[in-house]
Amino acid sequence: QKALSAVRAYKQSVVDMKAALSSNDQADIGPKIRKDFDFSVIRTDLNAINAALDEDTQRGTDRIVRAILQDITELEVTQKQKPGVPRSETRLKNVCRKLDKLEKSFDEYLAFAN
Repeated sequence: QKALSAVRAYKQSVVDMKAALSSNDQADIGPKIRKDFDFSVIRTDLNAINAALDEDTQRGTDRIVRAILQDITELEVTQKQKPGVPRSETRLKNVCRKLDKLEKSFDEYLAFAN
């Protein structure tokens, strides 16, 4: 249950970042990504839920876990900005696309866990 609520909190963090960018397209979400998405903690939470699932279900969720971790890595790289340089419209779209993909991955994972 603790891991399940943690995964829901990760999804909420993604929603919060999307809201921050929609209100300010120059919002710096990097610190939030690093604070909220500690790789070792996320992996532990996802694996704790996975362990409770049957073997066939785990095959499906393993793919989603890998996608989530990859999405987080890509999001962190995509959102980086040089100091004093505003985020371009293209970069903003890329960051939003990564956030949408990550939110979808969390939704898929939570569908298995519920």
